[in-house]
Amino acid sequence: MLTDPTDSISGQGSVEEPAGFSLIELMIVLSILSILFAVGMPAFGRLLHDIAIRGSAEGLRAGLQKARTEAITRNALVRISFGNESGRPVWTLGCVRSNLRCPATISSYSANADTQVRWGAARSNDQIALGTALVAGNLMPTGVTFNTLGAAPGVESNTDASRIDVTHAINEKARRLVLMITAAGAIRLCHPSADNGSVLRCS
Repeated sequence: MLTDPTDSISGQGSVEEPAGFSLIELMIVLSILSILFAVGMPAFGRLLHDIAIRGSAEGLRAGLQKARTEAITRNALVRISFGNESGRPVWTLGCVRSNLRCPATISSYSANADTQVRWGAARSNDQIALGTALVAGNLMPTGVTFNTLGAAPGVESNTDASRIDVTHAINEKARRLVLMITAAGAIRLCHPSADNGSVLRCS
């Protein structure tokens, strides 16, 4: 006898539909997520600011090293100048006595207008402890001149910057980095927050 395939025995073969989240469960999950978001955002923001400071410091070190290399290669005095009075990351690199073989501007750099990274400088005779942060724009405009041997005599004579702090304008807790320039032309990147005996203190 033919039977209808849709016909089934009452109470057998029924499928339960999956239950969804209740309104209370959904509110609990959203509350937990909002708490995690509120706790994690400051730390995440500081991480981004630390990364911005690190990138600016590394770029500044590369600019200083380029100025030193150009001075040796071109057998001429080459100066890297930091001209922004508020400390915004800007530099211009060129020959002190320009000619056809040594232009007044070899290269330059300017950070994005919306950057919050700032630089502040000091001379060797200022004797400011490494643990003390320099104010953004301190001693600006300034610069460093390298001679044909790659030395920076202006650092020793106290006319050029021997230290540049890289900080964040709106986050004082962001990890500050410091560039130190010696009279011999050596350039070191320092972490003031590192332990005195740590290799990360200055490299």
